This record gives sequence, C-alpha cells and structure tokens, in this order.
Amino acid sequence: MSNFGALGGTRVSIRTGIHLLRLFWPDFVEVNGCIFAAFQLRGGPIQQLKDGKTETECFINHTHLLDEFRNRATSERRDAVSRDFEVVEEAYDVNHPDFVGACELGKQIARMWATKLKSDYPQEHFRVYYTQYDNPIVRFHKVRENETVWLADDALRSATDRSFTSAVIYDTDYLDDPVTKKQVVPC
Repeated sequence: MSNFGALGGTRVSIRTGIHLLRLFWPDFVEVNGCIFAAFQLRGGPIQQLKDGKTETECFINHTHLLDEFRNRATSERRDAVSRDFEVVEEAYDVNHPDFVGACELGKQIARMWATKLKSDYPQEHFRVYYTQYDNPIVRFHKVRENETVWLADDALRSATDRSFTSAVIYDTDYLDDPVTKKQVVPC
C-alpha cells in the first residue's frame, strides 16, 4: 500500500489521475504546421486565424485553470440583458485560497509544458505563458521567424495591464531563466 495517504494527500481515482496527467504533461500533436496540446483538440477541422499560426496556437492552446478544476473561487453572476435573454458570467474571488492555488498551479503547468515541448521538439523553439487577471491562463505557441511572438519580453516588463502583473514567460531556448514581472497582486 502506498504511503501517499499517510503523507496527508487525498487518494484520487485513476480516471482523475489520467485527466491530471493530460493537463500537466500533455501529448502534443502537429496539425498543418501548428503544434497543439492534444486535450484541446475537440474534433473537427482547425481553421487558421487571420493573423497566422502563432495566433491560432495561442487561441486553441490557452487553458483557463479554474475551468479545469472544481473550486470555490468561482461564482456565477447573472445579468438580465433583456426580458428574453439572461447572461451567466463567472466571477472569481481573487483572495480565495482556491484562486491563489490555481495561480501557483498555472505557473507550474507553464513550466511543465515548456519542459515537455523542449523534450518532444528539441529542434523547435516555443514560448509558454502564464497570465492571470480574472482566471489564471496558460498558453503556448511555436516561435516563427515570420510572425511576432504573442508577448515579447520587453512588452511584459513594461506592461501595465493587470493580466500581466504576475505573468511568467518560459522560452524553450532559455528554460532556466523565465521572464517575469514584479508581482504586485496576491498571485
């Protein structure tokens, strides 16, 4: 019997473990010259966005952490737009321990994805981003000579948008030296 329970951990099902593995250490697939996290592909053809492969990868490969886990930091806010139409929007408590935990998890997932991309595609160059404003997000793209990166190092350092306050950029060409912005918010 495992000592995991004795260390204070909670036993999870194999199914949950497999879901976590796919999120933390995903398989990557190449489609039409783009690299995607396999769990993000939900069937059907992939349409390249107008600004190119980098934009397409960033859009498809972005993962909202609070959408992947049950948590108590997320609540629904309902707004009536008209008599016939009601909008459900999610709101997040940025001070809740689940939100703070999702931020830390997102930073670690970004590092894991960068490490796995470097391992799976050693001749390629990728950037993996962790950003956070209302929901921690991890996304990545392949670096291409003819397209700009989603977020340049200097742009992060000079950004004033709250989404980038605690952002991290992992570049597979310098994995041991991620680009960060001085943290000013809880996570």
